[in-house]
Amino acid sequence: MRIKTKSKSKLTKAKEITSKTKQIVWERQNGVSILSGIAITKEMCCCHYVGRGEKSGVGYEWNIVGLTPQEHFQLDNNMPIEVNGRIRYTNEQAQTIIGNHLKLHYNGWTREKCSYIKYFDEKDYGITRKE
Repeated sequence: MRIKTKSKSKLTKAKEITSKTKQIVWERQNGVSILSGIAITKEMCCCHYVGRGEKSGVGYEWNIVGLTPQEHFQLDNNMPIEVNGRIRYTNEQAQTIIGNHLKLHYNGWTREKCSYIKYFDEKDYGITRKE
């Protein structure tokens, strides 16, 4: 007897970060956090610029950055970003740095395109990687 499993919705799939996306983000950042320059692993490339719960932020590469676990926690909790025990950026400054980083690497990037767009697939968002 086969057990029928419920398939994931398009929204749920769009929010997920694939291992391929993590690899792309890790390479884009040369294996370091864009806020501190500290080395990160591919698994740390999982911070949504527009959060999944905030406005249905997608798990596509143009909405993902790699940060240290501490930076990720501080960013998600609207705290100043500390590096080695010293405040390096306000949360607003960190958001600006991340947004500018994404703009630098993607043609057609906007904050609005980091949120789920119903009836669109990843390829339909009109964003391309700058080479």
